[in-house]
Amino acid sequence: MPDAAVVRLTLSQQAALARLAYCLEQPGAVALLCGPAGVGKTLVLAAAAKTPQLSARRAATMPFSAWQEEGDAARPPAVLLLDDAETARDGELTAAIERFFRQQPEGAVALAGEGRLLSLVARDRRLEQMVALRGVIPPFTLDETRMLVAARLAAAGGLDERDRVARTIHEISAGIPATVMRIVELAAVVVEASPGQTLVPDDVEAIHRRLSLQAA
Repeated sequence: MPDAAVVRLTLSQQAALARLAYCLEQPGAVALLCGPAGVGKTLVLAAAAKTPQLSARRAATMPFSAWQEEGDAARPPAVLLLDDAETARDGELTAAIERFFRQQPEGAVALAGEGRLLSLVARDRRLEQMVALRGVIPPFTLDETRMLVAARLAAAGGLDERDRVARTIHEISAGIPATVMRIVELAAVVVEASPGQTLVPDDVEAIHRRLSLQAA
């Protein structure tokens, strides 16, 4: 039976998870996982820690800042999955990884973060040479957004209406899975509250404005 954490992942996230888990099985591996905010990097790290091959080696996730604060006080897990690595300053990533491997010579480490992470690695030749995998989680394609809308908003109108709604959601969200899913879930609440109502792009715009106000 598949792990529930894996079932929730999108196809792109599942692909990133498979590559990441395979890479981190190798002693001494360093992997990068990049993508814009909301594409599911944290979710993929959590799923990786639960895969049989990595959980058996005592994998753990934490923000990069938390690992920095730990210092040498505690022996780290054998597989260290560091989130928000783009927050590091120049040179900090290399120092953190070298400290990890002094404590866990046969371990493996993943760094996840937004686009600045790639710039930090590119500016540090030692770190760049350590990296065995550069994984990227892309935003949804329009077809992926359509599939989610079709599955969750089947009662929101006919095929043409759902296609217009899907296009609007995709444009507003820029395909970021977390935003797509929030809009779709709120739209589903609207549809369930008014059976028979056809969802239109203006409704999606109103939902997005509500989300924006909540986030402000």
